[in-house]
Amino acid sequence: ALQHRLVNMQPQPAATVAPLRDGAKGLEVLLLQRSPQLAFAPGAWVFPGGRIDAGDHAHGTASAPRQAAVREASEEAGITLTASSLVEVAHWTTPPGQVRRFATWFFIADANHCHTVRIDGVEAVDFLWLTPQDALARAGHGGLHLIRPTLATLTQLREFGRVDQALAGFAEQQVIRR
Repeated sequence: ALQHRLVNMQPQPAATVAPLRDGAKGLEVLLLQRSPQLAFAPGAWVFPGGRIDAGDHAHGTASAPRQAAVREASEEAGITLTASSLVEVAHWTTPPGQVRRFATWFFIADANHCHTVRIDGVEAVDFLWLTPQDALARAGHGGLHLIRPTLATLTQLREFGRVDQALAGFAEQQVIRR
């Protein structure tokens, strides 16, 4: 019976945003380390994000993923983004059979104006601004635990040297659905 419930579990709607800034070595992305106490991806380095809440639907169902991504960035990292500035890059759905399933919208956003990151200390316990190349290299050496959608987004971001290039490039691309 438990296996049947797992296979048929509907994914929870969620959203995440990769905040980007122009750093000394080029485009950098904000990664947050999830608390090791959390049930989903404990200790993993991820972008700010989480479930879409009822309040995120205040401006309509279509904008709820953007509202959730902005809210989560504020709650988890203390940074202010606007829903209209987000560029959608992907939509991932956790495969059937997993204990926790999410249907997650992935966005990127210009965070050059965000000079201070304040992690919440509950869901996020640490943060790093890294170039996509540095993040992937650290993951390859076992220094960062990255989940598959984060790896995929970082791999795509490697193509861009600046925030404006990434925003324009992703705005022109087809949204990846997995």
